[in-house]
Amino acid sequence: MKIRELDKPAHTWCQHCTIGVGCGIYNTRPESCRVYECIWLQTQRMDKPIAFELRPDKSRVVIGTTNHGEEIVLYVSPDRPDAWKRGGFEKLVAELLSKGKTVWVSCEDKLQKL
Repeated sequence: MKIRELDKPAHTWCQHCTIGVGCGIYNTRPESCRVYECIWLQTQRMDKPIAFELRPDKSRVVIGTTNHGEEIVLYVSPDRPDAWKRGGFEKLVAELLSKGKTVWVSCEDKLQKL
């Protein structure tokens, strides 16, 4: 994800991220990092959380929203552009579409409507 306060462009690892460990500036991270919660994380407090295998660091897909939560965006890591077709994503996407949600896939600034 893009982080303006850190001049971090989208589709790149954050300079403060140690893969497999976490954020090196967690206690002093910018406000946008503090308030952002992807859909996967939000559901972990609900009765039916999204599966562990779809956690962003495992799946390489961050599930977000746009249009005030009306549309779902799957932000896919450029190093694994088909990640949204793997694991439980097929079932999740089918469920979202059946509920009338618009689902988009974003990879390297290319946007595709499903």
